This record gives sequence, structure tokens and C-alpha cells, in this order.
Amino acid sequence: MVWLMAWITVILGTTGFLSYMNNQTRDEADYQAQRSAVKSRLSMSLPHSVWQLDDELVRLTLDSELSWSSIMAIKVKGESGLNIGRGRDMDGQVHDLLPSEQPKAEDSVSVPIIYQGKEHLGTVTVFLSRQALAQREREKLIELLAQIILLDVLIFIIMSFNLRRFVFHPLSQLQKAVNTAIHAPDASGAKVTHIADDELGRLVNGFNSIVARTAADLEKRTEAESRATAEKERAEEAYQKLRDAQTTLVETEKMASLGGLVAGVAHEINTPVGITLTTASHLGSATEQIIEKLDNGNVKKSDFQTYLETAKECTDLILSNAERAANLIHSFKQVAVDQTSEARRSFQLDDYLNEVITSLKPRFKYANTNITVHCESDILLDSYPGAFAQVVTNLMVNALVHGFEHRNHGAIVINANRSSEQAVTLTVSDDGKGIPAENLGRIFDPFFTTRRGSGGSGLGLNIVYNIVRQRLGGGIEVSSELNKGTTFTITMPCTAPVNPLMESTE
Repeated sequence: MVWLMAWITVILGTTGFLSYMNNQTRDEADYQAQRSAVKSRLSMSLPHSVWQLDDELVRLTLDSELSWSSIMAIKVKGESGLNIGRGRDMDGQVHDLLPSEQPKAEDSVSVPIIYQGKEHLGTVTVFLSRQALAQREREKLIELLAQIILLDVLIFIIMSFNLRRFVFHPLSQLQKAVNTAIHAPDASGAKVTHIADDELGRLVNGFNSIVARTAADLEKRTEAESRATAEKERAEEAYQKLRDAQTTLVETEKMASLGGLVAGVAHEINTPVGITLTTASHLGSATEQIIEKLDNGNVKKSDFQTYLETAKECTDLILSNAERAANLIHSFKQVAVDQTSEARRSFQLDDYLNEVITSLKPRFKYANTNITVHCESDILLDSYPGAFAQVVTNLMVNALVHGFEHRNHGAIVINANRSSEQAVTLTVSDDGKGIPAENLGRIFDPFFTTRRGSGGSGLGLNIVYNIVRQRLGGGIEVSSELNKGTTFTITMPCTAPVNPLMESTE
């Protein structure tokens, strides 16, 4: 038992150390990423407020960056004599820094303040510390050691209890039963062979005494027990193979469905990424041309106006396609076992539904599907737009793949209206082939699909059900008639319930 515990401790310690090193590497990478992000944000947010000599806006900008625990202080020095500093004390309170005060920090980064790409207004210096990072790593290490010690103690207790209960106590009881049989009147002439003066020795001696009196009967029993044991082992082996096959089937189906989703996301994301790259290249060329004209001194107002229009169109395209790519990536993350948290915000249902439909048009481009949206105006939701978009997307794709199978046309109608002051009802209907009555009660089950051999994963509607119930705080029902279509009805609150665990990770 000692050696077993030692091996378990070594294994746990090794895996824990590797996990600790991985966390340390990831924390350092996060620190560097945050450091770069702070530089980028300050270089973009400070020039305008420094140019306007708006000290209050400068302080607000610095205070917003001090929310990251690794930043100890930030100082802004301007060419015009501006000298503003904000720091955080040990209690986490933000205060002004004296002009001559130099914060103590392990790391610092200086960012030039340049207005409109040419006017140098000053320098902002960010003072950083890895103490918070080191504290988290120490806490993780202490937690890891506590887990190893706790597991060792639990293993010792469980093994001690099981040995006492399943080995020593049964052996003692069996020894008493054998000795009772030896001292019975009809066994007085039995020969007993003594091999050792311990529990096992006494057990063997008693057993040999019984065998001497009942050899013939024991032989038959042994033969019968051998056959029963062999049958039992074969049955257990067959059962274990069945369980292994079942587990393999479930895992294979799960990985196959996730692989299909990865391929779909990769295919869909290619378009916005390509548009973003092409637009960025075009914007770069236009910028080089206007810079060349500006350097030569022959730039005209019309040239500058044309460049501004081009820049606005390009930035709009880049932003919209980058957001589209981000939403596509996020929709795949929802398939994971643990649902990834998503930013919560307020949004107009009518506008957002149209945005979702627009993003899905490429998928329905060749399906000759008519999509109609009827949404009551001024419905404001305080919820999770990404989760809501995935619900609508999965329901529409389900209609395309299953409802319009073997058809070259179809219609999808989406209706949204208030069911009360604080609730909304959303229906997604299609005129497809419908769902058989025997399948209606199973369509939300994980891995249930009628297209098992044609690429169906059985995850789409299960994901919809979990998002609506757990994330949006609503309910979903389905009604269908064969050859007439299917309607999904979702009822959800205008304000999604707060989940402390989800909110803390966002």
C-alpha cells in the first residue's frame, strides 16, 4: 500500500507540476498580451484628450486602465507642461501622483502620444508589477499541493478501510467457520496439515481437514464452480466489450460532429477574412498614395476628401467582416462541453434579427429559400446576442438540412413579438416536410438525428435547447405536421437571468 501511495503521489505531483508550469506560461503570455493591449489603447485614446488639454478626460482614461491589477501607476507628461499621474495604493484606491513622484515598479513601458499621426504631444509611462501574477501562481501552487495531500489521505483511508473490510475481516470470519467444521463430531478423524502459525496457515489447515472428509463432494463442487467462473468471466468480458463499444461510438460521434463544425466554420470564415485582407491592402495603397502627394506638396482637397471616403468605406468593411468572423468563431465555441461565456449587452431585437439573417444569406444562397422576418419594433433585450444568434442560426440551418431535404425551394418565417411587458415570443416556422410524431419527443436529445449516415451529428437542436434554457432563461417548444412544416416557439425574458458563474468569467 505504501508503494502504491508513493506512485500515486509521484504521478499526481508530476501532472500537477506540468499543469503549474503550463499555467505559469499561459499567465506570462496573458501578461504580455495585456501589456501590448495597454500600449495600443493608450496610443489611441490619449492623443485627442491631451490635444484638447482635457485633464479630466485624461484621468478617466488612466483610471480605466488601472483596473488591470498588474498596473501600479500611469504618468502622462506633455510637451506643453502637462504632468498628470494616477496610481493605485495597497487598498486598491486610485489617487493622483505628485509631479515628482516616481512609482516603484518591476516593469514599465513608455508610449509616445502622437496626434493625427504627426504631432508629438508627450509621453505616457505605464508602471507594471508582476506581484499579482506571482500571487496567483503561489495560490495555484498551494492549491495543487493541498489537492495532492488530500488525495493521498483519502486514498490511505479508503485502502485501509477496504483492506480491513474486504480482506482481514472476511479471512478472520472464514477461519472461525473452518475451525468450527473441524471440531464437529463427524470430523474428529480428519487429518489436519499445519503449515504456518498465522491466519492463512490456520485457514489452510482447516480447509485441508474439510477436504479430507468431503473430497468427492468438493471435486464436484469445484468442477461446477470452475464452469460457473468461466461463464461469469466470459459474460463480464462480453459486457465490458459492449460498454467499450458504446463509449467508443459516443465519442466517435461527438468528435465527428465537432469536426464537421470545425470544417464549416473554417469554410465560412474564409470569406470575411479574405475581404478584410483585400480591404486592408486597398486602404494601405490609398494611404501610401495620399502620403506621397502630401510629401510632394501637391495634395488637393479633393484628393484628401477621396482618401477619407475610401478610408471610411474600408474601415467599415474591415470592422463588419472582422465582427462576422469573430461571431463565426464564437458560435463554434458553444459546442464545447463547458459553455464559453459571452459578453452581455442590450440590443434591438429587430435590427439584430436582420443582421443574423444577413450573415446567413451565403448559406441559403443556392437553396432558393425565401426568408421573411416579422418583428415588433422597439423590443430591447438585455441578453446575450451571440447565444441568441446561434439559436436562430441552428434553427434555420436545421430547416434547410432536414425540412427542405430533396427540395429545391422553401420558405422560413420568423415572428417576434412581446408576450408581456417583460417577455418575448419568437417563432421560427418552415414549410418543409415536417417531423414524424414518434420523433417529436426526442429531437432535443443529444446525438439524436435522422441523418446518421449523411453527416448528421444530433447536436444542433440539443445546443439550442441548452442555450435557451440555461443562457437565455426561457423555454422552447416544437410543433409539426408531416408535409406541412415545423414551428419552433421560444419564450424568453427581455432581461436574461444573471448567472454569477458566467458573469464572473466575462
